[in-house]
Amino acid sequence: MAETQEEKLLLKKVDDITETWVLRLLKHNLHHTSGKDSRIKLNKWIRDKCSSTDALAGFSSSRATVSVEYEVEGEVEAALRKETFVVKLIPTEGYMSGLLTSEGMHHIEVGQYGRFLVALGEWEKARRGVCEGVVGEIVPSHALAVSTQHHFTLVLPEITHLGYHTKNVSQGLGEDHILTVAQKLGTYHGTVVAYKVINRINLLDAFPGCFHQASVESPLFSVFVRAGFQRLQEEWSGDATKTHLLEMLAPYEVNPPEFVVSGLLPQEPFATAMHGDLQPSNIFFKHTTDGQYTIKVIDWATARYSQGTCDLVYLLNIGVDADVRRRVTKSATDVYFNAFNAALTDLNANLSYPRDVFEDQLVKARQLLVVWSIMSVNLFSSTQHLRDRLTAILADILLDPTVPSPTLST
Repeated sequence: MAETQEEKLLLKKVDDITETWVLRLLKHNLHHTSGKDSRIKLNKWIRDKCSSTDALAGFSSSRATVSVEYEVEGEVEAALRKETFVVKLIPTEGYMSGLLTSEGMHHIEVGQYGRFLVALGEWEKARRGVCEGVVGEIVPSHALAVSTQHHFTLVLPEITHLGYHTKNVSQGLGEDHILTVAQKLGTYHGTVVAYKVINRINLLDAFPGCFHQASVESPLFSVFVRAGFQRLQEEWSGDATKTHLLEMLAPYEVNPPEFVVSGLLPQEPFATAMHGDLQPSNIFFKHTTDGQYTIKVIDWATARYSQGTCDLVYLLNIGVDADVRRRVTKSATDVYFNAFNAALTDLNANLSYPRDVFEDQLVKARQLLVVWSIMSVNLFSSTQHLRDRLTAILADILLDPTVPSPTLST
C-alpha cells in the first residue's frame, strides 16, 4: 500500500528532518490552510535540535526548531514568507517510548490536535458567532499531527517566535498567570460540557482514541506511583518532623492504581475534556494591548474525559510555590467556577454547575493530587526547591480537615 503524504512526513529521529522533508511539510501546510497545491521555492531553512533545558523539550520526546524562508510560485504578489515550527517526535527506542506508545499517548495527542479540538473550536465559533473562541485562542493551530503504532510527528508554530513566553516547573507561575489560566480553563471546560449536552453526544464514542483511558495495569499508576512512594518513605523515614505525614499517607498507599482510576471516572453531567498536564512549561503567555494575557496550551497527550477540577487543582499545585498557591487559591477557584458557568449560560446549555457539586469534586481532585504529585514531582525531581514544594503540597492536603482520608468502595 502506498504511503500517504502525511505518512511520508513521519519522523523517527530529528536528523531525518531534511530539505525534502521541509518541502513536503510546507506543501502539506499550504494545502491544509488554503486547499491549494502550489509549487514552493525554498530559499533557506535551518534545523536546531532543542536542548533538554529548553522549555519546549520534554524528557519523553525529541524536539527541534525549524526556521524556513520560502516563496509560493504563482502568487499575484510574490513575497518571501518566513515561518518557524517546532517539530516533536516520539523516540523509537527506550523505556519512555515504549510507555508512551503502549499507553497510546501519541495517538491521543494527534486526536486532540487533529480531531477533537478542531471540531470543538469550529462549533464554539459558530455557536458564539465569533471569529475565534477560547478554544481557538488556547490551542496552537497545528501544521501536522500524525502517528502510526510506534511513531509520532507533531508540527506546531514556534510559539515563543510569536511573542509568547513560558516558565519551567521550578520557576513556577505567579498569581496573575494563575488567574488568567483559571479563567480560560473554566471557559474551556464549560464549553466542552455545553458542546456535548447541546449536541447530545458521548465524547468517548464521538472521538474514539482522543482521550486517555485510565487502567490499573498502567505503569503510570503502578510502577511510577509505587516508586514515588518508596522514594518518599526512604527520604522521610528518618525525619521526625515528617513522621506524622507518613502515617497520614498510609491510606493513599493501600491501592494507588484502583484509587486513581476510580477517582478519574467521569461524573456526569459536568465531566469535561481535561488537559491532564497543566504544568508551567505547557502554558504560554502573551501580553495583550489592554494589559491582560492571551495563552496557548501545548502537550495534550494526557487529555482525559473526567472532572475539570483535576486540571484546576493540578494547576494550583504542581507548578506553584506554596506561598503563591495559598494566596491565590480562593480567587482562582472562584474565577474558574464563574467562568465555567458563564460558558454554560452564554452557549445556552440550559444547565448550571452547582457549587456543592463543584466543591465535592475539588476535594476528590485534591485527594488524587497526593498520588499525582508523589508520582511526578517526587519521582522526577532532585532539586531541593521542588522537594520543598512537594512537602508543602502534601502537608496542606493531609492536614486539611475538609479533605478526608481516601476510601475505595467495595
